[in-house]
Amino acid sequence: LAAQDGRVSGTITAPAPGMGGIVVYLTPAAPARVPAVAPLSGQIDQRNLQFVPRVIAVSPGSTVSFPNSDPVMHSVFHPGTRAGGFDLGTYPQGEQRSFTFDDEGAYVIFCHVHPEMVAYVVVLATPYRTVTDDEGRFKVAGVAPGTYHLRTWHRRLRTQDHVVSVAANGTVRVDLRLKYGVPVEPRAAEQHRPR
Repeated sequence: LAAQDGRVSGTITAPAPGMGGIVVYLTPAAPARVPAVAPLSGQIDQRNLQFVPRVIAVSPGSTVSFPNSDPVMHSVFHPGTRAGGFDLGTYPQGEQRSFTFDDEGAYVIFCHVHPEMVAYVVVLATPYRTVTDDEGRFKVAGVAPGTYHLRTWHRRLRTQDHVVSVAANGTVRVDLRLKYGVPVEPRAAEQHRPR
């Protein structure tokens, strides 16, 4: 982190309680050089017949592992019709399988054995991304000074686009209230406008 980097934090209020897992990310408001986004490793466990965590945000090229911690068989698949659809098969407790997510977007993850299980991998080409906790709180640290679009993504909520200016060593607080609606596909590498 550079000494002059700032921070953006706040709370996202959803229309119903317990709707955590809202992705919050920043994209430059004007053409700007965003720090390189290195691929990383992520993990979504399968435990107590749930994907844990239910939502993660990673950069393009990141590999996400899906360990099975339950004493039953699980499968992991994304039914995408575009490039990126995959099926990791069915496997027992103690095994894990992985997939590399190359392209930006939101990927819904299911289990063939337990159709009630669902998770989301959100892939964004920005280092300035996070996922809210169960109370809707978020924090993005290490933000270079500048003006950004703060955007949100949740599978059932309308995308918000809020302009923020981050000063050197500054902290910006943003509190937003989201409404039900169709979200805009999450993208950071290209500018887009929420509907």
